[in-house]
Amino acid sequence: MLSKEWEKTQRDKFLKVITYLKNHKEYMRYDQYLSEGYPIGSGVVESACSHVVKDRMEISGARWGINGSESILKLRSVAKSKDWDEYWEFFTAQAQNNIFFPDKYKLMNVQEKMAA
Repeated sequence: MLSKEWEKTQRDKFLKVITYLKNHKEYMRYDQYLSEGYPIGSGVVESACSHVVKDRMEISGARWGINGSESILKLRSVAKSKDWDEYWEFFTAQAQNNIFFPDKYKLMNVQEKMAA
């Protein structure tokens, strides 16, 4: 039973936490997650944000628009996840078929571009 000495705001916060824990109990299998090697804290995410995003986006003198920053972060994520070779193989195959380029641009063949 909740202490009668607690103020209403303290009781409300406490009850809110209890309700949250009860409603999310099935997701709180930390012993299982740790034994399977999953991180259970936010440190891994925070570190990745700093390493992937902040280190690149805050280079002195750099200015980024939405499209440019999104593009570079996607490429940086692929590189940091060590999937670059697989990504590049996919990208070049798609580019060779002009999947990325609308016909109206009449772009030269990708192989010609790479040779140029």
